[in-house]
Amino acid sequence: MPDPILYETDSALVLLRGSDVVLSEPADGGDRDERLRRMAEGVKRKGISRLKVSSIAAKEKMEEAGIETSILTDEERDDLESRRSEILSRAGLLGGASVGEARARAIAAAEQQVSEASSKEDLHLVNAIQALDELDRFLNITTERTMEWYSLHFPELQDILKDNLELAKLVVTVGRRDGFDLDVLEKQGLGGKRGEAIVLAAEKSKGGTISDKDLKRVVGLAELALKTSVEREKLAEAVESTMNKIAPNVTAVAGATIGARLIARAGGLERLARLPASTIQVLGAEKALFRAIRTGSRPPKHGILFQHEAVHTAPKWQRGKIARTLANKIAIAARIDYYRGEKAGDLTGLLEKRLAEIKIKYKEPPPARPEQRREFRRNDQQRPRYGRPGAGRKPEGRKEKRFYKKPRPGQTGV
Repeated sequence: MPDPILYETDSALVLLRGSDVVLSEPADGGDRDERLRRMAEGVKRKGISRLKVSSIAAKEKMEEAGIETSILTDEERDDLESRRSEILSRAGLLGGASVGEARARAIAAAEQQVSEASSKEDLHLVNAIQALDELDRFLNITTERTMEWYSLHFPELQDILKDNLELAKLVVTVGRRDGFDLDVLEKQGLGGKRGEAIVLAAEKSKGGTISDKDLKRVVGLAELALKTSVEREKLAEAVESTMNKIAPNVTAVAGATIGARLIARAGGLERLARLPASTIQVLGAEKALFRAIRTGSRPPKHGILFQHEAVHTAPKWQRGKIARTLANKIAIAARIDYYRGEKAGDLTGLLEKRLAEIKIKYKEPPPARPEQRREFRRNDQQRPRYGRPGAGRKPEGRKEKRFYKKPRPGQTGV
């Protein structure tokens, strides 16, 4: 006989053995843990020692009662949901309700599930990190445009200030190049040699004049860039706070930003926890991976993980091994975060130990591979049809043909 199944719905808990209903516990508005405890006692009275459940909470309650449990597969869940009305009817939990009432209950249950799914913090985290990436792109474009536009008036400033945000602050504070002096620059934290260089460049600038109308537009664009920068910092802090709350182990191993990008690419923390390390390693490099599969070229060694400091600062021949190690630890960390929800203290230590081993073992680059020469045949060259070219064959590789006539009666030769 198959293992009994504990089917959980918003209206009842039903214990099934095959197609038969063994026990049922209706939802009377009480605590869910209490209903699970009563169901565990009933299962124990029935002499059942092994059970399939659909949630972690049910698994924990059953195991507390000494019942061995396993999680239902996706196919089994879909099969139970397709027989939902039949199961509740067999358990006598529909109570002779009409089709309209059953439909209303089903709609209410679906609405509740949608509401619970939309309230998950990892989905809000996905939108937050996507908004952060979009703000980064917008901020880069806005500051670059501000720099290029203001360079028509003061082109030497961009050679002195490499940070576009600093330039935007000066545009908002000072305006025209005539207003640059040491006192103003010192208030902006640009004193010393840099301040003197800016003042000297402003006096000898070869830039053109700028009208009040155009300057107003440049200043407005610079103010927009500064406001975007402030919002970007707030959003980055929110992402880090959420990651420390829902995925502390992934944050410790990969960092808040990279971990959030991995969760967003996977579609949620649950999905990331179910992915193998090999898939996590190439998340973000799907185009390169499919191109390698299609053309037979070398597959990518890393995707989003290239942004990790341990990967992009390592020598080229070490990056693949470091990315593989990092993906392994992230896979373990994601499973701990989702299924256990507590921080493990030994993951970062193991990661650092393995990274140190890689740097020592693969300190020198590997020897260069011998070049493999591929011979290409021109279109006018054809393969020999009859074996290898050799003695008694034509240069094209074909065997000479000899034609013999059968002697006629009375003839002695050919």
